[in-house]
Amino acid sequence: MHRCPRRRLIRARRRLPVAVLPLLLAAVLSIGFFQCVSARLKPLIETLAVSKTINLISQAISEETDSSLTEEMLSYPDFVSMETNSDGKVTMLSFRTAEGTRFKRLITERLVARLETLDPDLLAIPMGNLTGVVLFSALGPSVRVRVQSVGDVKTAYENEFTSAGVNQTKHSVYLNAEVTVYLLIPGEIIPVTVQERVCVAETIIVGDVPDTYLNLRDGAN
Repeated sequence: MHRCPRRRLIRARRRLPVAVLPLLLAAVLSIGFFQCVSARLKPLIETLAVSKTINLISQAISEETDSSLTEEMLSYPDFVSMETNSDGKVTMLSFRTAEGTRFKRLITERLVARLETLDPDLLAIPMGNLTGVVLFSALGPSVRVRVQSVGDVKTAYENEFTSAGVNQTKHSVYLNAEVTVYLLIPGEIIPVTVQERVCVAETIIVGDVPDTYLNLRDGAN
């Protein structure tokens, strides 16, 4: 009479793997399906994330440069010193290295601070955007993307002389900014480098452009 329960227990244990098998099979198929979908969507996620990041960084460079110029009340004479003779003819242009260096440092600090606190929601990619269907755009849960860290922020000046009419030349001073950040997307870290060129000062030179430049090229590039 004591053997029957033991036999039932043994039979129950033998039947357990058979009952679990469909669940295991479903789990394996689900994992395989999601891995396949992830592999197909990953390049698209990377492309959209990089595109969003480039736009945001380009906007940040332009806005931080413009706002810094306004707040510091800087204009052409703050970057370039112009000397004239008794006839009013421009005889020499020289770059104000100290002010130029200070402004570059200011832009670098502001860019780093802004990008390190960038709202992840600005980089999030709604799943509806991955379908390619306009009606699904901005719909569904979002793939989280954020700036893991800010790498190098390089800035350099560039001078440009262009004709502005009869006997007139426009001198423009540009700030070239190169920013590298590292994006964190599900399962990968992607480096993104953005280059932007912003005009920080310009003036019109009447008459011939002077042949003498002091630190205008070496100090401003």
